Amino acid sequence: MPRLLAVDWDRHEARYVLAVAGAEGLVVRRAASVPLVDVAEGGNAPHPDIGGSLRAALAEESVGRVTTLVGVERSAIELLHFTLPPASDAELPEMVINQAIRESQLVTEESVLDFVPSSENPSLPREVTAGVLSAEQFEQILAACEMAGLKPKRLVLRPYAGASLFRRMVPAEDRVCLLVNLIAEEVDLTFLSEGKVAFFRTVRLPKTGEERAAGSDPRLVRRLLTEISRTLVVAAQSQIGDDKVQCVYVFGDADEHQALAEEIHHRLDVPVQVLDPFDVVESSDRPQGHAGRFASLLGMLHDEAQGARHAIDFLNPRRPPQPPNRRRMFARLGGLAFAALLFVAYIVWGQLADLDTRINDQLRELKNLDELAKQAARQQQTVASLHGWETTNVIWLDELRDLSLRFPSGRDMVVLRITMSGASEGGGSILLNGLVRDPAIVVRMEGAVRDRYHVISSKRVQERVGDRSYSWHFETSMLVAKRDKSGYVSHLPGSQPAAPSPPPPEAETPEVAQRAPSNLPIPPADQP
Repeated sequence: MPRLLAVDWDRHEARYVLAVAGAEGLVVRRAASVPLVDVAEGGNAPHPDIGGSLRAALAEESVGRVTTLVGVERSAIELLHFTLPPASDAELPEMVINQAIRESQLVTEESVLDFVPSSENPSLPREVTAGVLSAEQFEQILAACEMAGLKPKRLVLRPYAGASLFRRMVPAEDRVCLLVNLIAEEVDLTFLSEGKVAFFRTVRLPKTGEERAAGSDPRLVRRLLTEISRTLVVAAQSQIGDDKVQCVYVFGDADEHQALAEEIHHRLDVPVQVLDPFDVVESSDRPQGHAGRFASLLGMLHDEAQGARHAIDFLNPRRPPQPPNRRRMFARLGGLAFAALLFVAYIVWGQLADLDTRINDQLRELKNLDELAKQAARQQQTVASLHGWETTNVIWLDELRDLSLRFPSGRDMVVLRITMSGASEGGGSILLNGLVRDPAIVVRMEGAVRDRYHVISSKRVQERVGDRSYSWHFETSMLVAKRDKSGYVSHLPGSQPAAPSPPPPEAETPEVAQRAPSNLPIPPADQP
């Protein structure tokens, strides 16, 4: 069975949990805390001897070969929150690194960065929480582990490890809750929404006595309530928005945190529950009191034992995918190309005859389709001609009937030729050639026809030599406007021809064409 060791520390003490991962779960062999001894080297100011204190404590445990996990406190890192455009998980690492360098001057290329995305959908904007461990802090942690005789496999951010243990103890629900974890002289305040970490903050508390660690010191309780209220304000402004905290959970023993739980319930008016982190493990050496300070260590041990990925691991951060091995890629491509060539050579001869048959069938079908297309084009041309004729809206039979009632009698005028044509924009035109006995008859004919539907003009009236009965030849052009069938009334029973318009003052000179309205062009008349 694999042996696991989880350690973390603060300014005054180091903590460790030694466990064994078995088929039935995690079994804790030893959980203890070690006070740190201050040392001074080379005239420098005294500082806690983390590595030496851990080495002395673990010397009695016979650790041997063990997988070591190290917890990193919030104060050791810089935390960044930002939103990136939609991107896949493979694209996120490079985008996060570039954005972190732009947003913080403390982030350099030597910094160690890992992140956790809040959403998994690559088609939506990606909200990211990134933790940045400076190169100096990273080296200090590794140096302390080396002095303690440990080779860490993971560097896990402590609040996420505590949240992982909480999710194992309390089912994820669609609500916002606050997780309070007292750790020696620090307290981790973590907000979770739908089981995911939405915001966290670590507060350092002053050392006031041994009772304070148990959560029974009134001054500690007041300070914690103040920090919780401040954290609620910060979280509402940055991450959780208008969502209200619906419950509070406190890691530790129920007896030592009873006063704190009651004060939180009284101040926030929400349910408060105390969770013992050792309830989810089998322990042969359970510590007496202060159980909450081991919650994060137990959380990272559970994740490691079950092969789950730690939310933020500075020794194994999310990185852009490595570029492919070109030699291997070219070898694979060559093998695939050779196999494809053999496959094509095997089937191509069998397919040639089938392809020739299909080509001939397609050619015959193409020929038939060409014939059908030509027939359709001729039909379309006929339909277009009929449609063009129809769109003129001139009812020519009624138009002829109307004109015949307005024209002079056959004794005065003979029509030799009449040409009618439609216009694409509507209406039509009429060209007349005929004979009259006197030019004045042409003028009277124009006056009888001219109305709001007809614009008429005679461009030529010429005398004929040698014919006494119809001695004048005329050419007349007429523009016909569109009108409904109901507009033709002259052919109805009892109707009278329209009264002719009075001739213009210069009607005596038939060679001069009558003036047409400026907005209707007069087509040229046919030559005799």
